[in-house]
Amino acid sequence: MPTLKDLLARLSKRSEVEAVYVVGQDGLLIDRSGADGSDAEAVAAMAPNLMNNARDLGVAASHEGLRTAVVEYSDGVAIVTDVSPEMLLVTFVKPGVPFGALLYELRHNREQIAKLI
Repeated sequence: MPTLKDLLARLSKRSEVEAVYVVGQDGLLIDRSGADGSDAEAVAAMAPNLMNNARDLGVAASHEGLRTAVVEYSDGVAIVTDVSPEMLLVTFVKPGVPFGALLYELRHNREQIAKLI
């Protein structure tokens, strides 16, 4: 059976991926791969707040069950996936790179990812 390290290695080897973080819903960093220059602790601390705000936005618009938030920056994209009640998967995509296949994989394999985490 694959491990969390295997998952991170597989995702970070994708050509479109810059970095991957496994974050607790409490904002603690569990593990990461890639983007050595980033502030991993700050990413971990902020990801749950992003998801909480996105969830509140959905509720205000009568949409519930947030699973994924996609945030576009001028130099890349962040995909934050709610994989379990305890964990988030934060994936940063390189700028100007198509990421539809990655988004599909994250959505399609959410349950398998949750089992590894």
